[in-house]
Amino acid sequence: MDTWQLSRVFESPQGRIRWDCLGSGRPLVLLHGTPNWSFIWRNVAPRLAEHYAVYVFDWPGFGSSDRYPDQNISWDEQPRRLVELTDYWGLERPAVVAFDFAPIFALRAHLMEGLALGPVVLADAAVIPPFVTDFSRQARENIGTFRRLPVHIAEGMIRAHIERTTHRPMAAEALEGYLWPWRGAEGVAAYWRAVECYDEHLARPLVPRLAELAVPVHVLWGEHDAWLPPAMGEVLANAIPGAGLAYVAGAGHFAQEDNPGGFVKAVAGFLREAGYH
Repeated sequence: MDTWQLSRVFESPQGRIRWDCLGSGRPLVLLHGTPNWSFIWRNVAPRLAEHYAVYVFDWPGFGSSDRYPDQNISWDEQPRRLVELTDYWGLERPAVVAFDFAPIFALRAHLMEGLALGPVVLADAAVIPPFVTDFSRQARENIGTFRRLPVHIAEGMIRAHIERTTHRPMAAEALEGYLWPWRGAEGVAAYWRAVECYDEHLARPLVPRLAELAVPVHVLWGEHDAWLPPAMGEVLANAIPGAGLAYVAGAGHFAQEDNPGGFVKAVAGFLREAGYH
């Protein structure tokens, strides 16, 4: 597996959150989605850290943060962890790059929990339903059956699902990195707990409030996203006053994996245009 470790710990109401900070300058918080973890930023964070203080962490229930039965990792609870972390870090109006389902957490934290944000990048963002993939929807609707699957069968299904995230075949070491949290009986159980929380109803209240966003917003999408079609990016950008829209060339849903340089260039260019430097 590619080397990626988070060296610091924040004690949250839902267990230990592993986090780290790279570089110096104005704060930039990177929010991973699901079923990925902060590993997805390994080729992005160091480049952005040349100009910003880049904060990365694993949400509770994901990656190297605590994962355990009965842990509350629901989509209305996770935003509170973001509020707690930014307060712990002492950040005021940080810029945020929120990927996949994390835009739900960032927007709920901002619009419903009162978290003040600076410029926001919504990357391949699951915000306007429907957006849950067919596999994840079937798993959530039949969660009891999926939990009874043999571990090796479940691991194979998870692997096949993650393999569709990139436009080009993923390098073996990278794929192993994404699969690492979901290996074995404990990892598979954590995966199904995450899937059980895929609740589009918790995103729906955000949709009519997108017009309220008064911070600079940029929508960024992999041009070959097979999980969330690029047309969804246009719909999202049109719902947010003044939002920009750009596509990462040669990239699928995990644009950070397919084209990290293009992803970084798009984020850094937007932040400069927003006067955040």
